[in-house]
Amino acid sequence: MKQLVFVLIIGLIYGASLFVKDKQIQKQKMKETPTVFTIREKTGTPVNITKVLRKSFTNNVIVTGNNLGSKIYASVAPKIATQIKPGALASIRLNNESLYGSVVSVEKRANRLSGLHKIVVSFANQKLPTNLYVMNIQTSKTKNTLVVKRDAVSNRGGTDHVYIVNDDNTVQRRDIVTISDNKDYFAIKSGLKEGEKVVLSDQRYLKDGEKINIVESILE
Repeated sequence: MKQLVFVLIIGLIYGASLFVKDKQIQKQKMKETPTVFTIREKTGTPVNITKVLRKSFTNNVIVTGNNLGSKIYASVAPKIATQIKPGALASIRLNNESLYGSVVSVEKRANRLSGLHKIVVSFANQKLPTNLYVMNIQTSKTKNTLVVKRDAVSNRGGTDHVYIVNDDNTVQRRDIVTISDNKDYFAIKSGLKEGEKVVLSDQRYLKDGEKINIVESILE
């Protein structure tokens, strides 16, 4: 008799636990489980943005050479030599200070053995310790041109494009044409206007009309 009562009690406890578990499952089914997609849909995809600017745009090449007095001598590949012109602005860092000079000459003919072109850069009136120097030499400069930060431009599908930020905090893809670029910017030929806002952060999952949540960057 005691065994029968014990079995009945165990059965009741087990049945009650199943009932409670079923209620919990039903309760969970009535709730929406937060996901990345539901959060994006409600509050908008978090993004950083930037503006299209108008500024001077420069391209540079990096050249390494040794100095003799105030002149630095270097050898560069033909592709680089065609970009460097006599009189071009050059700069180096010495003792945490920027020093500026200019290109004196670029040999038109390459050395037969090395295949390289010799260039000479003068830092007139500067006392340069004998050393190996890394120079930034300006190859071109465009004044008053439209530019946008490199990270704002995507090229999926072979076409340069950006995501424009609309007044209602939605985005729209727009194809653009670039002229040239440096390590920071693309120079824009067409497709953008000065002052327009574009998405700067990752654009891989954005789509036309998508709501965004603009997050201000705290990093400079």
